[in-house]
Amino acid sequence: MTVFGFGGDPFSDSMGDSFFTGIVSIFPIVFMVVFGLIIFAFVKTIFQHSKTSSTLKDLQQFASQLADDPDDDTAERLADYLRGVDSFSVERTRMEPFRVALGCYQLVMESRSVREETKERVDRQYKRLGILDGEKFADEAPPRHRSSSSNHHDIHHNHHDHM
Repeated sequence: MTVFGFGGDPFSDSMGDSFFTGIVSIFPIVFMVVFGLIIFAFVKTIFQHSKTSSTLKDLQQFASQLADDPDDDTAERLADYLRGVDSFSVERTRMEPFRVALGCYQLVMESRSVREETKERVDRQYKRLGILDGEKFADEAPPRHRSSSSNHHDIHHNHHDHM
């Protein structure tokens, strides 16, 4: 007997079995894709963190040299270093590399022993990387995350204060 064009017995469990067999065969593929995405995100985060740490160490070295003796040679090396940097991300949770970069910039620009051509090279690299565009974030405190339980406690505590 044929029911709705599906052929076979309408009271047979074979159609339900094939549906669940299909779901079970797709589940490992979906699991592997989700697991792969999690691993990719984890590796990307570690790579980004190590890259930022390396950049911070390099910039701290330039800052130290520029603070001790702000000469044209050090400013030239800073410009060359920045030319090799592909991007400079500004993260509100990690502003130290950005602040050190701005400090280096100010030391170069305020120095009388750095030639104008070198100052222009450094300025071009800072503008190319967008470091000067993020200057407004440099003095902000990092965002603080408050848990919902502490907010509930504050609300509860404030409620008793006003009674």
